[in-house]
Amino acid sequence: MKAPTTALAFLLSTSSSITDAQCIRGGLKKQPENQQQQLQQTEHAKSIDIQDVECSAKAILPLIQDNPHFAKALTALTNNNSSKSSSSSVHAAIDQLCSDHQHEQNNNNRSLQTAAAEVPFSHVTARGRQFDKNYFDGGTEWNSGEASKSSASRIEAVSDALASQQLAWPSYIVNFDDTNSCQLRTAMCCFTKAHKTESQTVHNINDVFPSIPNADVCIVDLSNSPQAGHVKNGKTYYSDGRKVAEETNDAYCTGFYWSADASDVSNKYRANTLFHLSMLDAFYNKNLVGGVPGAPMCGCVEQMPVVSHAQCMEPVQARRLSVSNTGDDGEERLLITTSITVEPCAGGNSLVDAYAADSANSAAEAESLSKIIAGSCVDAIDADLTPQGYKRGTAWWYADDDKWIPVLGEKDLYHPEMSAADFQAAFDASSTKTIRRICKSCAPTHRDIYYKRITAVPSSLDLLTMLKSSFTSTNNVLGTDFEMYSKDSKDGSITTWNYCDYSETIGFPFECGPDDAVKKQYTTSTSSTYAKHYAFYIEK
Repeated sequence: MKAPTTALAFLLSTSSSITDAQCIRGGLKKQPENQQQQLQQTEHAKSIDIQDVECSAKAILPLIQDNPHFAKALTALTNNNSSKSSSSSVHAAIDQLCSDHQHEQNNNNRSLQTAAAEVPFSHVTARGRQFDKNYFDGGTEWNSGEASKSSASRIEAVSDALASQQLAWPSYIVNFDDTNSCQLRTAMCCFTKAHKTESQTVHNINDVFPSIPNADVCIVDLSNSPQAGHVKNGKTYYSDGRKVAEETNDAYCTGFYWSADASDVSNKYRANTLFHLSMLDAFYNKNLVGGVPGAPMCGCVEQMPVVSHAQCMEPVQARRLSVSNTGDDGEERLLITTSITVEPCAGGNSLVDAYAADSANSAAEAESLSKIIAGSCVDAIDADLTPQGYKRGTAWWYADDDKWIPVLGEKDLYHPEMSAADFQAAFDASSTKTIRRICKSCAPTHRDIYYKRITAVPSSLDLLTMLKSSFTSTNNVLGTDFEMYSKDSKDGSITTWNYCDYSETIGFPFECGPDDAVKKQYTTSTSSTYAKHYAFYIEK
């Protein structure tokens, strides 16, 4: 591992008073002198969160009562103010500490105690700017699983320092170039791969962590990020979007937005948030390593794929009371520190909803973001294809989609096949229990035919399989279990069918016909047939 640069070394040293401090929640007590007292001390928290507490002796002292970790620091306060009573000196010292802390924040217009200038983002990995760029595109050994996790142990070490130090925004990486991109002030990471530690291999995220994915990938516009996909232009549609209920959730997407006000916490610590989401939480803690092919793994949303959802995270101030013994005299002193944590957005779990709810963002900006984090791949794909002259396929003009539900279709009448469960539900809900087949390439007698069930369908009969590949006679006899008829495409006249033959290996309607056997008009994938352009429907 490379040695830390001067700036980062200074950062780590300045943060040690925070991370290594003996933090306390105690009252006026002597140091423990026996093992029982030492055990009691270890059972008390060594720091206290006072972010939501008034910073005053009146509010703080009740919270630290009976905590022996506080003993020496409070005793020192009493000794340093011998002219006053113990109680008054402690109250005065804590009130003064709070006053000094607030004064420092107001005078410096700072949210954190920053002892050094902001840290360059390249110091986080210390592997060089090209490595950082490749990581956010999903193209390093960290992403491929070729390197052991120990090679990234620097991430955990640096995270402690970055809890109290501002990290510089990596605008040198094109993914985060806020001059030519990032107009929505929003960044996002989408992970589709996960590292399996047992085998040291990388797999689809669903195969490793099925509970983590939270989004469907809809569209990748390669022209939005040519340096990531190494392709100048083109589009990839990752979901046909026809069945909203059957979301695949094949990605984990998380992101954040920041204020246009440079002094706002969300703006000042946006790089810290990026580090937390992309490197510390997703990669180091959750073993998420790869992005959507053709798109950056992380970047400003203008360069990212269109997805259905992204979790919203935000930097939050955390003020803590602790003890420091880093002074020249080695004496323990009270210390109030303010650090940054990254938490789910107060405005909600959805990045686009939280963004829209923030009055600092315009309605036009919220609408633009909603086209990238779309909620539904159906709407996103339709909105993208319609201006190009495409229209989503329906039941065509042969079957009114207000009356007929598409089951499956091939060639010119293509429609993705309905699942067995959806087929059963649609057939059970049908008012007429009628299945229709339209076949453009069939003989006139077989271009529009209807199968109407007149007996209940036993559980042993799989109607979907019967239509596709096995028009059996078991519980399926013409005149007993079902009726069949055809409709003339010219005059709409109805012809009742009186003849049927059956097959265990050929689908509907095998050689059934109005009066005699009619060959090669059946549905099959294993035999010669004229039924090549067809679709099945269930009447509602």
